[in-house]
Amino acid sequence: MEGQDGKGNNDSNQKTDKRFALWYMGWSSLDRRTTLPMLPWLVAEIRRKSEKNEEVQLYLSPPQIRCVPANSSNPSVFIFEHKAQFISRFIHNSHDLSYFAYLIRSQPDNPESEMACHVFKACDPNQ
Repeated sequence: MEGQDGKGNNDSNQKTDKRFALWYMGWSSLDRRTTLPMLPWLVAEIRRKSEKNEEVQLYLSPPQIRCVPANSSNPSVFIFEHKAQFISRFIHNSHDLSYFAYLIRSQPDNPESEMACHVFKACDPNQ
Protein backbone atom coordinates (compact mmCIF):
# COMPACT_ATOMS: atom_id res chain seq x y z
CA MET A 1 0.00 0.00 0.00
CA GLU A 2 1.32 3.38 -0.91
CA GLY A 3 1.69 5.74 2.04
CA GLN A 4 1.88 3.01 4.66
CA ASP A 5 4.70 0.90 5.99
CA GLY A 6 4.44 -2.85 6.53
CA LYS A 7 2.87 -2.27 9.95
CA GLY A 8 -0.05 -0.26 8.58
CA ASN A 9 1.33 3.03 9.87
CA ASN A 10 1.11 6.19 7.78
CA ASP A 11 4.24 7.85 6.47
CA SER A 12 5.99 10.05 9.01
CA ASN A 13 5.33 13.04 6.71
CA GLN A 14 1.65 13.00 7.62
CA LYS A 15 0.73 15.53 10.28
CA THR A 16 -0.26 14.09 13.63
CA ASP A 17 -2.05 17.28 14.65
CA LYS A 18 -5.68 16.88 15.65
CA ARG A 19 -8.30 19.59 16.04
CA PHE A 20 -11.54 19.42 18.00
CA ALA A 21 -14.44 21.87 18.01
CA LEU A 22 -15.47 22.28 21.65
CA TRP A 23 -17.09 24.64 24.13
CA TYR A 24 -14.70 25.84 26.82
CA MET A 25 -16.60 25.98 30.09
CA GLY A 26 -13.77 27.38 32.16
CA TRP A 27 -11.19 26.39 34.70
CA SER A 28 -10.48 26.47 38.39
CA SER A 29 -7.42 25.97 40.53
CA LEU A 30 -7.52 23.07 42.97
CA ASP A 31 -6.42 23.02 46.53
CA ARG A 32 -3.76 20.34 46.94
CA ARG A 33 -6.05 18.64 49.48
CA THR A 34 -8.69 18.01 46.77
CA THR A 35 -9.40 14.30 46.52
CA LEU A 36 -10.55 12.26 43.53
CA PRO A 37 -14.11 11.82 44.85
CA MET A 38 -14.39 15.64 45.00
CA LEU A 39 -13.60 16.14 41.29
CA PRO A 40 -17.14 15.60 39.93
CA TRP A 41 -18.38 18.36 42.25
CA LEU A 42 -15.57 20.66 41.14
CA VAL A 43 -16.41 20.06 37.46
CA ALA A 44 -20.12 20.67 38.19
CA GLU A 45 -19.22 23.93 39.94
CA ILE A 46 -17.13 25.12 36.98
CA ARG A 47 -20.03 24.27 34.65
CA ARG A 48 -22.52 26.07 36.88
CA LYS A 49 -20.39 29.23 37.13
CA SER A 50 -19.56 29.27 33.44
CA GLU A 51 -20.74 32.55 31.95
CA LYS A 52 -19.57 32.68 28.38
CA ASN A 53 -19.28 29.05 27.22
CA GLU A 54 -16.77 30.06 24.58
CA GLU A 55 -16.63 28.05 21.37
CA VAL A 56 -13.03 26.98 20.81
CA GLN A 57 -10.76 24.80 18.74
CA LEU A 58 -8.54 22.51 20.79
CA TYR A 59 -5.38 21.66 18.84
CA LEU A 60 -3.41 18.59 19.82
CA SER A 61 -0.04 19.08 18.24
CA PRO A 62 2.34 16.87 20.18
CA PRO A 63 3.72 17.77 22.58
CA GLN A 64 1.51 20.89 22.88
CA ILE A 65 -2.18 21.43 23.53
CA ARG A 66 -3.43 24.83 22.38
CA CYS A 67 -6.92 26.24 22.97
CA VAL A 68 -7.86 28.87 20.36
CA PRO A 69 -11.08 30.91 20.03
CA ALA A 70 -13.17 29.36 17.23
CA ASN A 71 -13.74 32.74 15.57
CA SER A 72 -10.03 33.65 15.48
CA SER A 73 -8.27 33.55 12.13
CA ASN A 74 -4.93 34.23 13.80
CA PRO A 75 -3.42 30.98 15.20
CA SER A 76 -1.04 32.95 17.42
CA VAL A 77 -4.04 34.18 19.47
CA PHE A 78 -4.87 31.53 22.03
CA ILE A 79 -6.62 31.12 25.37
CA PHE A 80 -4.00 28.81 26.82
CA GLU A 81 -1.28 26.43 25.78
CA HIS A 82 0.56 23.74 27.68
CA LYS A 83 2.36 20.45 27.22
CA ALA A 84 0.15 17.37 27.06
CA GLN A 85 2.64 15.38 29.13
CA PHE A 86 1.82 17.54 32.17
CA ILE A 87 -1.83 16.45 32.25
CA SER A 88 -2.15 14.37 35.38
CA ARG A 89 -5.76 13.19 35.16
CA PHE A 90 -8.55 13.01 32.58
CA ILE A 91 -12.14 13.22 33.87
CA HIS A 92 -15.15 12.07 31.88
CA ASN A 93 -18.72 12.61 33.06
CA SER A 94 -20.59 9.31 32.97
CA HIS A 95 -23.96 11.11 33.26
CA ASP A 96 -23.34 13.46 30.34
CA LEU A 97 -20.80 12.10 27.87
CA SER A 98 -20.33 15.44 26.13
CA TYR A 99 -18.49 16.94 29.15
CA PHE A 100 -14.89 16.20 30.06
CA ALA A 101 -12.10 17.79 32.02
CA TYR A 102 -8.45 17.34 32.74
CA LEU A 103 -6.10 18.33 35.53
CA ILE A 104 -2.74 19.92 34.91
CA ARG A 105 -0.05 21.11 37.31
CA SER A 106 0.70 24.85 37.13
CA GLN A 107 4.42 24.22 37.71
CA PRO A 108 5.11 20.71 36.38
CA ASP A 109 8.57 20.48 37.98
CA ASN A 110 7.16 21.19 41.44
CA PRO A 111 5.00 18.35 42.86
CA GLU A 112 3.68 20.79 45.48
CA SER A 113 2.41 23.31 42.91
CA GLU A 114 -1.27 24.02 42.34
CA MET A 115 -3.34 21.98 39.93
CA ALA A 116 -5.79 23.51 37.47
CA CYS A 117 -8.93 21.83 36.15
CA HIS A 118 -10.05 22.76 32.59
CA VAL A 119 -13.62 21.79 31.61
CA PHE A 120 -14.94 21.35 28.07
CA LYS A 121 -18.15 20.32 26.36
CA ALA A 122 -17.84 18.43 23.10
CA CYS A 123 -20.14 19.37 20.25
CA ASP A 124 -20.34 15.63 19.51
CA PRO A 125 -20.29 13.28 22.54
CA ASN A 126 -18.44 10.69 20.43
CA GLN A 127 -15.38 12.97 20.18
